[in-house]
Amino acid sequence: MKKKILKKEIRTEGFMDFEHMLRQFFGDKAFGCQGFRKNINLTKRELKKVVLKIENRVDSLDTTSRHKETMLCEVEKLKNDLSKKEIDSWAVVIHLFSLVSRLLGYDYLKGFINTPVYHQTADQYYSQVIFEGGDVMQNFYDKKNLVTIRKKLYYDLKKEYSDFKIAQILNTTEYQIKKLKNAI
Repeated sequence: MKKKILKKEIRTEGFMDFEHMLRQFFGDKAFGCQGFRKNINLTKRELKKVVLKIENRVDSLDTTSRHKETMLCEVEKLKNDLSKKEIDSWAVVIHLFSLVSRLLGYDYLKGFINTPVYHQTADQYYSQVIFEGGDVMQNFYDKKNLVTIRKKLYYDLKKEYSDFKIAQILNTTEYQIKKLKNAI
């Protein structure tokens, strides 16, 4: 019988995954951290930082008190998992999936109860434009175009409404409407 030579299995699914995950949370500060994955103490340290960042984001979410409490409970479970000397990787996986289920709106062990809503602030939108290779001046151009649109909208509304009513419709002050009118 020939002896089979067992080779160490080479897996590619882990190639840069740890660094990519860290960079999602910490940006370029985490550049070059993939090597930490080979050291359990460094990995635990970085994961604890991630969990703290998750905890802060969860705490800032606009949701019901109960929903926030349940999500923070899941975060506490993760913190507890990572504080142990020996990590039970299945416990971490299960607690992460539980947190994900809460973030996606599942609750009461009954299914989909909460509706997650995402939006971007103007700064986030223009950052995305730049990250996708767009013009760094896009914000400037859009604001310039908005003034033109507001002027046109003012003229259209002025046919039927007073400056005070236009200010109410546009959720701004009458002073801002007068400034817009005088700039015409």
